[in-house]
Amino acid sequence: MPRDLFSTAPKEETLVASPESTTPKPELSDGTEGTVAAGQDGQNDFTIYRDETEPANAHPLHHGRAKETEEDNLHPYVQTLSISNLEDCVALEKAVFPENERCSREKFIYRLTVCPELCLGLFSTVSSPPTANAIPTYESARPPDSAKPNLKSVLIAMIVATKVGSHAVTDESMDIPRNWQELQGSAGSNTDTRGHQEHGRTIALHSLGVLPAYRGRGLAKTIMKSYQQRMETSGIADRIALLAHEHLVKMYKDMGFEDRGKSEAKFGGGGWIDLIYEFAEHGPGS
Repeated sequence: MPRDLFSTAPKEETLVASPESTTPKPELSDGTEGTVAAGQDGQNDFTIYRDETEPANAHPLHHGRAKETEEDNLHPYVQTLSISNLEDCVALEKAVFPENERCSREKFIYRLTVCPELCLGLFSTVSSPPTANAIPTYESARPPDSAKPNLKSVLIAMIVATKVGSHAVTDESMDIPRNWQELQGSAGSNTDTRGHQEHGRTIALHSLGVLPAYRGRGLAKTIMKSYQQRMETSGIADRIALLAHEHLVKMYKDMGFEDRGKSEAKFGGGGWIDLIYEFAEHGPGS
């Protein structure tokens, strides 16, 4: 993980998740009923609920945000990421994480190529950003409809992950095989224990990030809960593991993760906490 962990903003409950590191009711915030949003392939349907208890802009993270625009009337939808989203992911990562904790472009290329099915994006359609730098993923975004080129499907939050053989995120799992391109499509066995392990039963979450302009809306919880549900029902793993700094542990515990204590990972300077979300079938007492 560690590389894509959250930023250092304490108590920011809609921040990012693990560094290189569902669905109870998600939280959004314009006070309207939940709506069902579908991905471009029409198969990734999730219900997005809007917070009915907190008035718009009441959250402290709303302070200082640009005046209300279309981003205050979100109609987000989740969709599996692919290598075509590379520039979006790089831009979002840069906007969210400190330099020493960012995922490199090389690692994004690897993960979006080798295991894109483990990577999920939260998108919203916008016509233009409120300011030049408000939505750094806008420039690389693509129109969702060729008949309306003024609209763009913008990545506003993401989860990027791999599978590993251990029960926690390690420095080795955050690395990538040096010759992974040569191994692509090879029938031979790969003995390199770095990076994605196809037969591993733990999903190592390396990046969970929400664009700063969209924080304070519960989007981190929204995408995480959708991700938990999708991965659990797929049957491809037994748990999700991530690394977090101490001030974000409570947020993850509220999402169902268990605090497993100090991590041995040294990525980004260390100081991480191991957090594990066991799928129901494999949880304590099962």
